[in-house]
Amino acid sequence: MATFKVTRVRREYPPLNRSHQHIVGVVTDDGVFHTNQEVVDSLAAGHTWRTSVPDEPEAEIGPEPHCSKAWCLHAPYLSSTPGSTLATDLERMPPG
Repeated sequence: MATFKVTRVRREYPPLNRSHQHIVGVVTDDGVFHTNQEVVDSLAAGHTWRTSVPDEPEAEIGPEPHCSKAWCLHAPYLSSTPGSTLATDLERMPPG
């Protein structure tokens, strides 16, 4: 099984609601963009996805049923188990 290193995330505003942006995909260390659905499918196939921020601990990425905002139903969604710093949290990673 492969391990993918995520260095950036891509966010977009939901249609008809510009109050927040949610993650629609990630960019890996080879510069390739992957949608949330592609990552979820890859996880289901047994691959590993991790955050990769210089000088910070990695965090494992996993699927969520929908966006982390309680009222937003964007799906599928991704989250990470934060490491010892906020930089490893998928929601706080640099844009890509």
